[in-house]
Order: sequence, then structure tokens, then C-alpha cells
Amino acid sequence: MMRFIVALLLSAFFTSGPAFAFVPDSGMFTNLEYVADTELAAPNGDALALCYQTRDFRILGYTLSSDIQGYVLAVDRCSGEAERSFSSQQMETAQSLNLIDASLPSVARNSAQRTIQNYGIWVAVGLALFAVIIRRLRSLLGYDPSSPMRKKAAQRILTAMCYVGKCDGIVASNEIALITKTASRLTRHDVQSTEVIRITDHIDMDLTPQDFLEFGRGLRDLEKDVMMQGAFYIALSSGRIIPSEYSFLTNLAHGIGMPGEDFRRVMNVALEDLDIYPPTP
Repeated sequence: MMRFIVALLLSAFFTSGPAFAFVPDSGMFTNLEYVADTELAAPNGDALALCYQTRDFRILGYTLSSDIQGYVLAVDRCSGEAERSFSSQQMETAQSLNLIDASLPSVARNSAQRTIQNYGIWVAVGLALFAVIIRRLRSLLGYDPSSPMRKKAAQRILTAMCYVGKCDGIVASNEIALITKTASRLTRHDVQSTEVIRITDHIDMDLTPQDFLEFGRGLRDLEKDVMMQGAFYIALSSGRIIPSEYSFLTNLAHGIGMPGEDFRRVMNVALEDLDIYPPTP
């Protein structure tokens, strides 16, 4: 969505024609706004009205800004084309002859209300774009709890949970379902049980220190926390941690560079998760 808006804005600034070729009713447009009736007449005798000539910027038919460029005269209460421009000197002369309401300003310019409205819309657009950018940055940096995690992080987290499930030698069907459900919840990706089965079928538990280092390579601290949280959750779901699971968890924490206080903190988070999301028997 942000790319679409930016493309429209850039095209508007660098397009001199009345509209974009690729987006209907979008771009810069010249428009007429009715101001007042006059005692002046067109060459064919039709009554002329005083109009503002404006320069409007529209996106998909919606006017984002409208700047007054000057006065013009037009027939049909400014619903048609401008007959001719009308300078401030001509305006003053016509007013002195009582051909145009003398209370109108001789120079056509934006009112304070129109100026505020023009800038207000752009401020709103700018704030909306800023919010989109901030949200995207938070998502990329892993700070947005409602956005899916990076695919690399999600895959590593799922793999670590599968390793914990394989620590006792067998990944039962209920463990596959638990890993699938928990990984989907923690990573906000739609994890399939077939993916869990594929990973567990190819797991080699004979891991080296370098293998544990690879679990955390390129991951952010928050992603490492989620990895340990998921691993702890699977290990604790049986009601106790067996020695092989504890060995894997401690080696994993060492490999990803997690200090002891964070190790205990994440374990407590996993224990709280077990109360909130109890495993299905």
C-alpha cells in the first residue's frame, strides 16, 4: 500500500498533464469555483460569473489540495470553460463601476481556512505514511508482536523445537501437534504438521558446538528469546525435563549466547505459557 501511495505522489509531482496515464482521475487538475454573479456579459450576451481558477491535486478522484490561482470569468455559474482571465486591476475597475460586488477581495488568494485544509490533508497523509513506515520498521526489527517473524527466525525456532521433541528418541503424534501449534503461535506463521514431520525425520542429535552456534547466527535477541521459549515449552510440556532435553537446552543457550539470567527468565515465560496454553493430553 505504501509503495502505491508513494508512486502516486511522485507521479503527481513530475507529471504536467491533467491526469496520470495509469490511474484514472488522479493528478493535477485545473478547476473553476463559483464566486459571484456579475453585470458583465460574454460576446454572445450570456451572463458571466466571477470564478476562482484553482489547481487541484487529486488521487482517484479525491481532492487532496486546492490552490486558488486567480480570478476568471465564465458562463453558467462557472460550470463550463473559463471565458477569460480577470486580473486584480480589472477586478478593481469592475467593482468601481458596480459591475461586481465591491465587498469581494480584489486579489484572489487562498483563505486561511483553505490553507489550513490543504496543509491539514498533507499533514494527515504524512502522518499516515510515517505510521506505516514505523510499523514496517518495528516488524523488520522484530518489535511488532502482531506481525509474523522473519522466515529465517521462524524456521530456526521451529527446528529447535523439533530437536527438543526428538531428545527422547521418538516424536509422538501428540508432540507433533503440540510443536505445530506452538510454533504457529510463537512465530505467527502457519506451520504445517508435515513440516514438523519432515524436520524430525532428518534430525541428527549428534550436534557439535558449531551446530549450536548456527542456531543463533544472524538472529536478533528477541528472536533468540522466542527460540528458547519454544524449546522450553516443548520440554516442560511433559511435566519434567529429562537429562537429554536439559543438555540440549543448555547447549542451545550457550550456542546462541544467552546468559544465565535470561535463561531463567525465558524458562519462567515458558512456564507461564503452559498455564495459559496447556498442552492437550
